[in-house]
Amino acid sequence: MEEQSQPPINVALCVTNETMNRVGRVMRHLAVGLVDAAVPLRLLSSDPRVESLSLGPIQTIIHQPIKWPVAGRRLKRLLEVLAHQPPTIVHAMSQGSYRTAGAIAEHFDADLIQHVSSIADIDAVNRGTGRPAAKLIATSRPLSEMLTHQLRISADRVELIRPGLMTSPQLACFSDSIDLPSILCTSSLDRTSGVELLIDAIASLRKRKIEVMVFLLGKGRHESALRKNIRQKGLLSSFTIASPLGNLMQAMDSADIFVRPCEETAFYTSSLLAMAAGMAVVTYSNEACDHFIDGKTAILCHDDSPEALANALERYINDVGYARQMARHAQEHVKTNHSMSRMAELTATIYRQLALQRATLALKGN
Repeated sequence: MEEQSQPPINVALCVTNETMNRVGRVMRHLAVGLVDAAVPLRLLSSDPRVESLSLGPIQTIIHQPIKWPVAGRRLKRLLEVLAHQPPTIVHAMSQGSYRTAGAIAEHFDADLIQHVSSIADIDAVNRGTGRPAAKLIATSRPLSEMLTHQLRISADRVELIRPGLMTSPQLACFSDSIDLPSILCTSSLDRTSGVELLIDAIASLRKRKIEVMVFLLGKGRHESALRKNIRQKGLLSSFTIASPLGNLMQAMDSADIFVRPCEETAFYTSSLLAMAAGMAVVTYSNEACDHFIDGKTAILCHDDSPEALANALERYINDVGYARQMARHAQEHVKTNHSMSRMAELTATIYRQLALQRATLALKGN
């Protein structure tokens, strides 16, 4: 039996609602890149939004949520759909799909890949999900180091592949000196997202005679309470709240400052998109990310008071040159470290390496 020059690859990419909320745009770039790399790909999800990623030869399989008490029955149906063309690789994009992906990989004796982009993903890897992953892909160096140092996973099983995005040809930050400074926030409208802190910070700026326009692109259970807070503080003329529909990049291209007003433990595309668009970024620490470099790519607030956030915003507003310099550094960081082509190329390389290892083992077993 002769060794195949290109071992067969058939990838099932498991995408959850959580994945789409956090990195939907990155998923589209990855799908396009894998099509260009001639990687046979199927997308599995219970989120209908995944259909927007169905490009050319990519098949989308929308299934019912696989959860107790009907998990076994629904998983069986999904396995039946996949059986006519069994996957050789099952790639789970977040901890919400680890268990399902592991069961699919176990059933078809496929290689399992787990994508790690949050502390919740790290915890899930630590707990174990049945079938061990052949590879773990971390979206940042801190997450990669948590896997190898804290969980003591062999370094040859962990790959660092940063999410890839396209950068704008110009800076959005203060490109128009006539309009009021504009602030964009894409956090969810709930109690833990820090939006109330942002509202208080804008009230503090007004007391300092600094007027701004704030665009909240989000939705959540506490939208009515947040609107009431804005009204009570007399800030109706400063805030616009809208659902995050349409092209987010268009909103970013016309805004100056991007704010993520709370500490987080997961990677979200929105902050990276803002940097790619050339916005000046204000945020808090995020142990799942390494693109926030205090004083170079963003201002990191180390105090959760409204005054501290207002001070960071005022720093940009009162020094446009500094704001544009920070935006330029951030945009260059994205261009250097978050290439779309590199993301797809490295992912496809992992697929091919796993396929080659499997083919080599099959040859040795004959």
